[in-house]
Amino acid sequence: MSLIMGEEKKLYELLNTEDYKHGLYKTSDLGEGMSVTYESMWGWWKPRYLINHNTKCAYEFIDKDQLLVTVTEEDIDWDSLKVLPEKVQGRAKALSFHFPSFIREFKNGVAEVSWQLNPDGRYYMDEDGFGMTDDEEIEIYGFIDQNAKVVVKFRNIDENYRVLDKMRKEAERIVRMGKI
Repeated sequence: MSLIMGEEKKLYELLNTEDYKHGLYKTSDLGEGMSVTYESMWGWWKPRYLINHNTKCAYEFIDKDQLLVTVTEEDIDWDSLKVLPEKVQGRAKALSFHFPSFIREFKNGVAEVSWQLNPDGRYYMDEDGFGMTDDEEIEIYGFIDQNAKVVVKFRNIDENYRVLDKMRKEAERIVRMGKI
């Protein structure tokens, strides 16, 4: 067993203690023996850890600074982001996971991850409606396996959900064929 695998097993054990079952943390089932532990950060529930109950391993998905840990710049389809504003591309380059983003349910060994790089202007408003901007929501999508590894790069689909369906099929094929 590698040192990293040992760390993944230790993290799994830690996340299954009482300290991670309430308060700043909550865990949700993602299907196929997978779950996500969310941490409350700045008033938002963030997908902090991915848990694989099948292998009894856990992976830090984002760190305390809300930066992606298992995603790298190589896991992003930069050509698809060229049409996005420079500040949005910069958030992707920084691997910033600050805005509401999610790990979806696992199906056939993969999960869709929606990564919001720019929120709708309502994100900034207070309870009285002040502070709202005219920003448009911008999300990119990718697929991860049960070890939190990216199997299909994050890309801008420009709201063409047929592209997202194709990405899922590709991710499922990659995992099924063991090409990771």
